Amino acid sequence: MNEYIHAVITLRFFPCHKRKDRSLVIGGRQFPMCYRCMSILLGYFAVIPLLWLAADIAFFKMVLLGILLNIPMVVDGYSQVRGWRVSNNFLRIFTGLMSGIGMSCIIVAGSIQFHRGIQGFANFIDSFIA
Repeated sequence: MNEYIHAVITLRFFPCHKRKDRSLVIGGRQFPMCYRCMSILLGYFAVIPLLWLAADIAFFKMVLLGILLNIPMVVDGYSQVRGWRVSNNFLRIFTGLMSGIGMSCIIVAGSIQFHRGIQGFANFIDSFIA
């Protein structure tokens, strides 16, 4: 059991390169993921306000916004992989946060659409039975 707790605490299961030069280091201790992954996870907290704010926004607009917010991170990562330029940690934090918020938009849009579908099906069943 100790091994599983250690894996969760150190985020060993998380698919991140965990390079020290791209990770937060406080007092000589490295955070168990890079700045970009950490920012993506922080961006997921946007789900909470989005659930209230996005209820009246169309599904397509929310998904489009989510895709657009993910483009900067994809461009930043791709240009680094191709060797065209070197990113910095501030840019990794910024694009990761935008991406996390964008993924939150897509998750919320899908959740709201799923809820509407279930509600519509329930209304159909009620009208069919009554």
